[in-house]
Amino acid sequence: MKKIIYSFAAVLAFVISPFDGSAQTSASPDSVKKAIIKVVNLHCNNDMPTIKKQLLNQDGIDEVLFTDISGTLSTFTVSYHSSVINQEQIEKSIEGTPGCDDKNERPYKVRKETPRKTKK
Repeated sequence: MKKIIYSFAAVLAFVISPFDGSAQTSASPDSVKKAIIKVVNLHCNNDMPTIKKQLLNQDGIDEVLFTDISGTLSTFTVSYHSSVINQEQIEKSIEGTPGCDDKNERPYKVRKETPRKTKK
């Protein structure tokens, strides 16, 4: 009887061991990051909420804040999980957002900051 119990315990330990969570340690660690993204081609106060809604529908995005429109520009601050989505995907989502006047247009563009050259 003891042999049966020991054999059962050994088989059970062998079957359960792959599920001890060790597979999760090889995945990239998750961290919450903030991206500050300038968006241009905004023409009315409905544009920013439209973009915000589009972003919040993406997996991995926790929060979206935006500034008031200044000219045709607004600055978005996006809190996201780096293991789920990255800044490039967020920017593509912004540029893929339909316009609030014409759903076939994709008017919004991310303004890329170019590094300034320093004089020597």
